[in-house]
Amino acid sequence: MLKFVFFVLIAIFISVSSFAKDDSIHLQADHVSYNKKLSTYYAYGHCKIYDSNYVLKADKVSYNDNNSIAEAKGHVYLEDTFGNWVKGTYAILNYSTYRGYIEHAVMFVKGNHLYLRAKRIVFYGKNKYFVKDGAITSCDCPGFVNYKKGAHPKWTINAKNTYVVRKDYLFAYPVLMKARGIPVFFLPFVRKSLNKERRTGFLFPQIGMSSSYGFKYIQPFFINISPSQDITLYPFAYSKEGNGIKGQYRFYWTKYSKGNWDITVFKEKVPYLDSTHKKTRVNLKAIQYADFGRYGRFSYDVNIVNNRDNLRVLDMSKLETSSDRYTTSTASYYVNYNDYFLSIYSQFYQDLVAENNRATLQKMPVVKFGVINKKLYKNLTLDFSQTVSNDFRIEGARGIYTDSTGFLSYPFKLYHFSITPKIGAHELYSRWEYAPNNKKYSRRAFVPDYNISVSTALYGIFLNTNTSGFVGVKHTIKPTISYQYIPERSQRFADFVSTYSKTNKVTFDLENILTAKFVDNGKPQYRQVFYNRITAYYDFAKTYHTPYPPIYEETIIQPFDFLKLTSQAHYFFKKHVFLDSSEDLNVGNKNVGFSVGYTMSRDDNYKLTDESVSTKVYAYPLKELYVYASFERSLHYSYYPSRKFGFMYQEDCWGIGLDFYFTRSPEEQENGEYETHLDKGFWITFNLTGLFSIKRQY
Repeated sequence: MLKFVFFVLIAIFISVSSFAKDDSIHLQADHVSYNKKLSTYYAYGHCKIYDSNYVLKADKVSYNDNNSIAEAKGHVYLEDTFGNWVKGTYAILNYSTYRGYIEHAVMFVKGNHLYLRAKRIVFYGKNKYFVKDGAITSCDCPGFVNYKKGAHPKWTINAKNTYVVRKDYLFAYPVLMKARGIPVFFLPFVRKSLNKERRTGFLFPQIGMSSSYGFKYIQPFFINISPSQDITLYPFAYSKEGNGIKGQYRFYWTKYSKGNWDITVFKEKVPYLDSTHKKTRVNLKAIQYADFGRYGRFSYDVNIVNNRDNLRVLDMSKLETSSDRYTTSTASYYVNYNDYFLSIYSQFYQDLVAENNRATLQKMPVVKFGVINKKLYKNLTLDFSQTVSNDFRIEGARGIYTDSTGFLSYPFKLYHFSITPKIGAHELYSRWEYAPNNKKYSRRAFVPDYNISVSTALYGIFLNTNTSGFVGVKHTIKPTISYQYIPERSQRFADFVSTYSKTNKVTFDLENILTAKFVDNGKPQYRQVFYNRITAYYDFAKTYHTPYPPIYEETIIQPFDFLKLTSQAHYFFKKHVFLDSSEDLNVGNKNVGFSVGYTMSRDDNYKLTDESVSTKVYAYPLKELYVYASFERSLHYSYYPSRKFGFMYQEDCWGIGLDFYFTRSPEEQENGEYETHLDKGFWITFNLTGLFSIKRQY
């Protein structure tokens, strides 16, 4: 009687529990029976057997209570607690050792969106799988996922042997890549990390071609030191120029201290100019920023080369010189407490043009301290700073100088005008010598400085009757007039001392701003649609031979989200010419767009030194296809410094792209003259989503 009641309860609740060695096994089905002699449960219809690690579903399931082996038939589906699953037609699984297999199976690795299909997938433990003669893809192909014959995803990696360790790695060898079932290329092995955490190992390479450098191959290797530190090595090989390695150390020691160190070693095949020049180029760059809170902020930016020719970059306006005249390395420390501050910084320069660095001036160090905006009485404010600078070089003037600067200001309002008068002075002292004769000098100078500024703001608001969309605009006008007077004082110091020249200058500054208001679904939004600034000055201490010296103009126009025009220029009325100008037009949305830029500059004699245009066009003719083209054109020298174009085609599970470039730059010849040299080539981008990506790392 008790046995009968027991089996009735099983049928009513459609569930039963038994205990394996270290976990509960649960069984649910439309019909469940138990064979006491065989210690086996038999289930039919919507069967589900599970523990805390796996859920096994099938049409028919048997479970042996002695050996913890479950046998499943028909529409087998096995899923773990992380969303990874395997489905097939027949399965054997030992719930004690988690060993077994599933036939005609498809596995899905959720974290990487990868599918593996094979006649049999074998389990070697809770997290380990082996696949014989399997196919791997990340494409959502229903026929492939449902194990239909003749179903070919967009790509597959067919492997003789595949090992999968959940949340660790996938390793397959040897492999044959196929596109729509057609063999494309062979690889000895493929290894893919399935762990979201950073792991030490090889990254996928970067591949390109260049007419100057030849075939380019870069093979990154990542070293995970800790969650806050890592090293990436970039061994590279250029078939024409040489080989080398770049190393990058990144660190985030605390949330207030971070930076990176980079060192590049390049062994060139063809020496620069002649064999007397060094053939090994070394470049060190290091950057760090540390914020110690109330104890101050420290930072450094180091850039050092072992040979001045390493970074030799030519200025098109003066082909006989270098635009990168120096490399600059700096270190600084700054701390403030209420209104007081202390700053210490040093600068080291490497001269890339001179034969040596003996005459290069170094600032080692500069100490500056003082008080900013210190309230003395009501609106009376004090600004004071003391600068002590040590300037050194092996040959030439070197020494120290101090600059004591103080200002008293008393800002106040008169009707709608804000007025700020300032009175101050600069006291300079320097002691220096000329190396190598070491003849010593010292000087002192006292320079008064007087300032006053008057500003106001005018507003106009214009609204319409719209309740949505464009509802109005606000016009703001901000005029400012300032005057500065510095009398002439004798300041015969060495060249490294920052002096104060005679000044008697009036400056007029006018800003015009239009801000539009829009209402979208009841929420107001604002956009600055127009900004214009004009700055004009006249210094009576200088001779312009015209009442109007150069004026500065800046304009930003953005009437729509897809349209933006910016302009900056200095205009000289005397010659009715622009001394320099820069204009940029950007038009575009998420589907198509283009930009056009123009720059121009003149020297002190109003001679044109540079004039160039640049443009870029991009479009998405298809949802999956991105194309672009860009170029720079030097109108002054009639050549193209840079031309680029390319495309990127990206579908759900794969993508391919090419970036072509044509760059032309001046290059020094053995006779000392300069000629432009054309370098043309391309970079390849290729990715199989979830498996690997080959692309240029910028």
